[in-house]
Amino acid sequence: MVVMLKGKPRFESLDHYLANRDYGLALEAIAQEIKRRPENFNLLLRQAEILGLAGDRDKAIEVYRGLARHFAEQGFYARAIAVINKVVRLDPGRQEVTRELARFIAAQQATEHDQRARLDRATAPAAPDQAASPGADAMARQAEKERAASRFFAEFPPAALERLISTTAVRSFAAGEKIVREGDRGASWFLIEEGEVEVQTTDSSGRHLLLAQLGPGEFFGEVAVLTGKPRTATIVARNGVTTIEISRQDLDQIAAAHPEVRSVLQRFYEKRAQATVEAMLARMRGGGA
Repeated sequence: MVVMLKGKPRFESLDHYLANRDYGLALEAIAQEIKRRPENFNLLLRQAEILGLAGDRDKAIEVYRGLARHFAEQGFYARAIAVINKVVRLDPGRQEVTRELARFIAAQQATEHDQRARLDRATAPAAPDQAASPGADAMARQAEKERAASRFFAEFPPAALERLISTTAVRSFAAGEKIVREGDRGASWFLIEEGEVEVQTTDSSGRHLLLAQLGPGEFFGEVAVLTGKPRTATIVARNGVTTIEISRQDLDQIAAAHPEVRSVLQRFYEKRAQATVEAMLARMRGGGA
């Protein structure tokens, strides 16, 4: 009689294991891949999702909390909020995680403020930047774009930020799906966490015009929410898109309880309006070159 020996679970077969609900093999496979690529945090996200499917909710939450902490430490608050949203969906009773993240962001902002103040007082000249490869430079620009978007959350007072984190929703859209439609009333706005979207409008003859493409770390839909005007464009997912959705109703309630939030929103709107004008001018200059 020939005995067939099973080999180690393979990461390439992960989807097969999940389709068969063989979560034990799936967890073994992804654990091996994490050992091989420990710097890949998407693998940890996948591991946490599988742990949740396998019923090990506490372990899944432990992994999620570690990831949220890591993203927050790097200044990627939007990513951290998206991860915390997964914790609350997995266990609605774990609302303390929103408080934990809000306090961490507030403490980190205070520390960074002190560090900037010390640097401003320093007299030593800054070291010249080292030349970077085009790929590394693009990654650095993308990371800075995401951090810049995350600073919106950092401007909220801690109690208001905790409330905001607890009311945000993480929503996913398939390629080709219309996320908002031109002319509709704006009930919420979005921050792209993953994927890309197209900003479209129609001309007088009804033809579709592409205005822009947006990716991770970029907002859309805020004009309608902050001004009360109808949507000015249609947003279509170019590929699989994950967003953080912020409701106008929730923002209004937070601002009513924390009036200082209105000045945060006003500054944000003014910066966004200025950025939009600068982007339009840049496109006009580029088109005329």
